[in-house]
Amino acid sequence: MLNDLSGLSQAVLATRLDAAWSYDQRTGRYRNEKGRFMSQKAVEALVDGRIGRLDTTLRRVTKMMADGSITLEQWQGSVREAIKAAHIQTAIIGHGGKDSMGSVEYGRIGQRLRAEYAYLQDFANDVLAGRASPAMAVARISLYAESVRGSYWQGLELRKQAEGYGLMRRILDPQARHCADCPAYAARGLVPIGTLPMPGQRCQCRARCKCRVEFYRQQAPNAPV
Repeated sequence: MLNDLSGLSQAVLATRLDAAWSYDQRTGRYRNEKGRFMSQKAVEALVDGRIGRLDTTLRRVTKMMADGSITLEQWQGSVREAIKAAHIQTAIIGHGGKDSMGSVEYGRIGQRLRAEYAYLQDFANDVLAGRASPAMAVARISLYAESVRGSYWQGLELRKQAEGYGLMRRILDPQARHCADCPAYAARGLVPIGTLPMPGQRCQCRARCKCRVEFYRQQAPNAPV
């Protein structure tokens, strides 16, 4: 069982994300493993794939904790390790690669992770006190996978600012059920970067927010990036 548990973090780290993309600094666009340009939606699909794999991993280890295969302490440590790896890697995608990451960028990830670890401690306390049933625990753990998307958006926003993009707008997912906040953000249209929160921030959807952001260089954009 310990070998099974130790493989969980490797399941998160051993993905094709790093091999499946690269960022072209000259053009400001991503390329796939064949060197072809990727659309922004294709890049976001990479992030979605990471979130899906992380969700599977977190559900698995939570079920192991619920049936007594591992201790609460082992579960908490495994979740921490898994979400740390995922937040770092999705932030790297947003920033456009490891070469674009410095101490400030990693520091921002650290701030986000400290908040996630605090939520996880509260979660563990609820499990220990019996306030979270096994079924509730498995459902709740998915939020930790969804929260990873926020690290991608944060990284992307910072990169766009560094590249000279000055405008942004929020885009609603037509298939999603939105809270009251997200349509209000989208209705504001094109605004300066930093005016609106990124998806998952300051909205009732929180980690489950499905909104997107498009960035522009000028007031009358020809194509979003």
